[in-house]
Amino acid sequence: MERLGEILRNFFCWIYCVITVPLFGSLVLVIRKHFWARVWCKGLLKVLGVEIKVYKEVDLPKGIYIFMANHQSQLDIPVLEKVLEDYNIRFLAKKSLFNIPFFGWGLKVLGYVPVEREDPKEGFKSILACVEKIKEGVSLVVFPEGTRSKDGEVLPFKLGGFLIPIKAQAKVIPVAIWGTKEVLPKGSLWLRVGRKRRIGVYLGEPIDTTGLTLRDKHLLSQKVREAILQGIERLKKEVE
Repeated sequence: MERLGEILRNFFCWIYCVITVPLFGSLVLVIRKHFWARVWCKGLLKVLGVEIKVYKEVDLPKGIYIFMANHQSQLDIPVLEKVLEDYNIRFLAKKSLFNIPFFGWGLKVLGYVPVEREDPKEGFKSILACVEKIKEGVSLVVFPEGTRSKDGEVLPFKLGGFLIPIKAQAKVIPVAIWGTKEVLPKGSLWLRVGRKRRIGVYLGEPIDTTGLTLRDKHLLSQKVREAILQGIERLKKEVE
């Protein structure tokens, strides 16, 4: 029965994506509200039947932050869209994704920030675009690993993303995610959802960047990494 349930959930998930991506992409082009992205992500999580548990070090008031998270799965994005819905978030995304019909068009219209990883000049332009987004009242989500981890271990951080909070003098919230890799590992299109899966999200204490300069990016990176690793260890106990 568990195997049959997994097959059915995969079937309904792909049907959901095939129908709703062009539908919601079209709606976004007409009604340019981030609301549509949150609705789509919540719908996907509902179809998958996953349970999300959130653990916090402190109650985080509404405001503008830069959330920095480990990256285990493509599922991290809808999970964080739901968990962080009160903070008007936008993600940094690979520039190539913006060329996908409907999906990429929606990313562009909703203000997600394209990142060109191979060209340093374009990368710096992306950082400046992020700072402008923050000034407009938008919180950002950054995956400092730059890609998904295959085995769940946190990869070395790329330092470019840490220039964003320093230049914007914005608070950084370390975010740990655990369990998404078990549902949708890197390189797989098959969702492992034969039984109800639990996903944990940990929000660490805010890290103040006031007074930091670009030379402090290594220090900030270390602080964020330590907080994320501590969060993962807590989630392993709580979720498993």
